[in-house]
Amino acid sequence: MASGAYSRGVLKILDGTIDLDTTATKVGLAKSTYAPDPDESSLSTFASSEADCTGYTGGFAGAGRKSATITLTEQTASNRVVTIITDLTWSALGGASNNTLGYAVLLREITNDAASVPICYLNFSSNVTTNGSDILVDFDGTNGNLRWAV
Repeated sequence: MASGAYSRGVLKILDGTIDLDTTATKVGLAKSTYAPDPDESSLSTFASSEADCTGYTGGFAGAGRKSATITLTEQTASNRVVTIITDLTWSALGGASNNTLGYAVLLREITNDAASVPICYLNFSSNVTTNGSDILVDFDGTNGNLRWAV
């Protein structure tokens, strides 16, 4: 499956509830078996497919969900605004218990997973199997991962 956005996340950005470069957002990792649905309105489905390997604690406020730093950049030559997420590293994931990871999910935690908002899902170019090594998610620092064309 390709990368995409969740309609609830887009709505919350457009109505001002989520300001991508000032609202606290996080990135969580999902197993390759995750089947993102753009109509998901909460993190409940994501949470059931979230990584659970050694070194990753998922779920609401879990340490596996890392804070995202986001920059919005206007690219007039391309007639778009891009959302650039700073690269993130998860240290020593897996080893004793492993996962095959397929997605990074940008999200906004509220009070629990049922109230929290998924923003977008980013499909890895190929699945990543945890083995106790660091996992680097290298976001596109030039063209961004969310693009708003005009």
